[in-house]
Amino acid sequence: MDEHVDDLKPIKLCWSIQVKVLNKWRERSEAGYRALRMILCDKRGSMIEAKINSELITEYDSEFKDGDWISLHHFELDLVTGDMRTTRHAYRINFLPSTILNLIPDKDDLHYTLYPSSFLDVLDDKLIRTYLINLIGYVVDIEDIKYSDPSKRSAGYAMTSFKIKDANNYVLPCVAIGDLAEHFHDEWKRTRSSRVVCVLRWWGVYKVSGYMVIQSVGRCSRLDLDPDMPEVADFRVKSSASTGSSRYRA
Repeated sequence: MDEHVDDLKPIKLCWSIQVKVLNKWRERSEAGYRALRMILCDKRGSMIEAKINSELITEYDSEFKDGDWISLHHFELDLVTGDMRTTRHAYRINFLPSTILNLIPDKDDLHYTLYPSSFLDVLDDKLIRTYLINLIGYVVDIEDIKYSDPSKRSAGYAMTSFKIKDANNYVLPCVAIGDLAEHFHDEWKRTRSSRVVCVLRWWGVYKVSGYMVIQSVGRCSRLDLDPDMPEVADFRVKSSASTGSSRYRA
């Protein structure tokens, strides 16, 4: 029988869950160790992070991708530690050599939603900065892409700054780093909308010189312009009645 993500605790190894892969990315630690990390979500909308260490990556990586529904059997759970957390779950799934992963049919009744954070809560520094957040806003300003090493104009050295505005005209400064900076500029060149909605998922909140700044975090963060999703349609409806000038907070 498949359990709910919220019920997972490190009391046994024989858990069985069915989840959707919301996000999948590779990372390398400061010591040089590779890992494959994921954010998984069950049909009730509960999320948990999962990790595949370097020695098991080749066994599992090609078996699934972002957006797939998978079943997982026999894994261990470790307490989540660190400065940046992708979900509110206290534990993380760690794959074992005996972990079984199978693709399963998509489930239409998934209750996952974006749950964007309030711009005002960010500006007033009311959020716990340990947790990565989601945001929706119109792009109101964008700077040219820059490279920390001008002699190496590659994604690893890229950075770009931009601002987004919510339905109440509050504005947040954002910084995309690395591949995401180049991705943002590529998507911006393709857009034809007069008011471009930007969706940020799993971004970090920082306080820099007294100002709140949203910044991408490694390869975990995602950025989409005018994606086809219910939250974007709702945002456009709410913001259509909004008037007034942009609001900033120090």
